[in-house]
Amino acid sequence: MSDKQLDRPHLSDSPDVDETSYRAVSASAVAALLLGLASPAALFGPPLWFIPVAALALSLIALRAIAAEPSTVIGRKAALIGLALSLVIGIACPVDWLVYRWQIRREAERFGLQWFEFLRNNEPHKAFQLTSAPNDRAPLDDSLWQTYYEGSDSRRFLEEFINRKMTRALLALGEDAKVRYYDTEEQESSKTEDSVTQTFAVSYTPPGESTPTTFFVSLRMLRTQPKDSDRAFWQITNSEGGVTPRAFGGSGRPGA
Repeated sequence: MSDKQLDRPHLSDSPDVDETSYRAVSASAVAALLLGLASPAALFGPPLWFIPVAALALSLIALRAIAAEPSTVIGRKAALIGLALSLVIGIACPVDWLVYRWQIRREAERFGLQWFEFLRNNEPHKAFQLTSAPNDRAPLDDSLWQTYYEGSDSRRFLEEFINRKMTRALLALGEDAKVRYYDTEEQESSKTEDSVTQTFAVSYTPPGESTPTTFFVSLRMLRTQPKDSDRAFWQITNSEGGVTPRAFGGSGRPGA
């Protein structure tokens, strides 16, 4: 056998394969990345807020596991992306939700004050229109009285509205009544509508007295937005006078 043959390395003499060169991808990191990418779906409502929360938890688990065994586990970048997405969306969701609810409350407040303003100005026919469904509502102009001609259902419903104790009281006070928003008792939202119940404080000074008297009125208002329209419409679906606000320990209902 020649020297060259002797110098040739045998298979058993070849360098050992570095068994540590292979590193597994962290399953938690992959799951965190996928959930992070899906996190924007949480903007559709609180029921989906669990997505960024789960992405955040898995990201932290993956980063901890990778830090403990960096030589055998990879996926740090995926975990960091999942972490960033979960944090951004996780913060944006409640902020967006709270801002939306605040905007709806402010819209309801303005709509409710407009209803009171019509009654203060002795325009019950206009206030009554705000209790009608938007599709059935007549224009609030000088021709509105023609809608309530003698013997019509519209006239009968208007008279029932005017004869309510609360309506008569507000009409009698007129511009002497000082109305202000007091509190939002309830607020609910769905894909198609928003419902808000608010209380308003009505103050006036009785003749011969110097101390104002205040009573509370509750308005339940519904906000809808047709699919083919970029405009939303409000409607007063219920009004009650003499309520006790929840802030005073009441239930928002008359006599509570």
